[in-house]
Amino acid sequence: MSIDLSAPARGSSVARAAGALIDKRSGGCHDHACMAYTTRAERDRAAVEWLLEGAALGQRLLAVTDDDDAGDRLRAAFAAADAGHELTHTSLGEVYDLSAPIDAEAQLAHFRGEVASALDAGFAGIRVFTDITALNLDPARRPGHVRWEHVADAFMAGGNPVAAMCAYDLTATGQDLGAVMAVHPLRHGPSRVPTTFGMYWRDGHRFLEGEIDQFGIPALIGALEVLPSEGADLDVSGLAFLSVRASAVLAGMDPSQRAHRSIRLANAHPVVERVWNVMDFDPRRLIERTDS
Repeated sequence: MSIDLSAPARGSSVARAAGALIDKRSGGCHDHACMAYTTRAERDRAAVEWLLEGAALGQRLLAVTDDDDAGDRLRAAFAAADAGHELTHTSLGEVYDLSAPIDAEAQLAHFRGEVASALDAGFAGIRVFTDITALNLDPARRPGHVRWEHVADAFMAGGNPVAAMCAYDLTATGQDLGAVMAVHPLRHGPSRVPTTFGMYWRDGHRFLEGEIDQFGIPALIGALEVLPSEGADLDVSGLAFLSVRASAVLAGMDPSQRAHRSIRLANAHPVVERVWNVMDFDPRRLIERTDS
């Protein structure tokens, strides 16, 4: 696979919302969101709101689901809210190969084609809603999906006019997809879903922001597995709390990690520095970045 995940082009800063989706609604052409839902009605309400925001921005509107009604109810809900814009529905199987792990390179090529087509038609990019439940029913597929979301996030953060929201059904997946959720700037889920931190791209850098307590450890470990094997820098200027065990994970010292990467933390908050120093982790892993 030849995708370069070193960084999106620096200097191509775009406005992106980040944090809890319920508090910080998307208003830009490059936003990336994830939500966990328990009812179809809840999902469709969120999808319609997301798509309406795209309509106001002049984006082409796309929905990708594996609904048994071929998206009829979702299209009807959108039409009831906005009869003036067209929503194109595509089945999940037409966009993703459900019989194999996600090919991030192929999916990125698909995104590029959709963006080019939309721009040629006079739209301000694309806004996509995708129900990813079926893509994550098999736990073996989930690490690949986390990586794909990180690739897609780099593409959006690099200035490409794509705003994408994914959603998954907690009643079907059987367990939380915390790592999938964590690699989105905008996140929303029930209280048992860790949405307190995110790892995403901004201004050509990877950012890790929010609060990471004991409950977020599995999601953190899963998110870090998308990083290059040789290691990476994470801007943690927005990380307000870090538990002792979470700091051990970032230091590569937690026994539950399958792979240990050399991660450097840039612009750490004093609280994070204090935990790091108390645990006597390598001080060379804490750096100051000045090229923002």
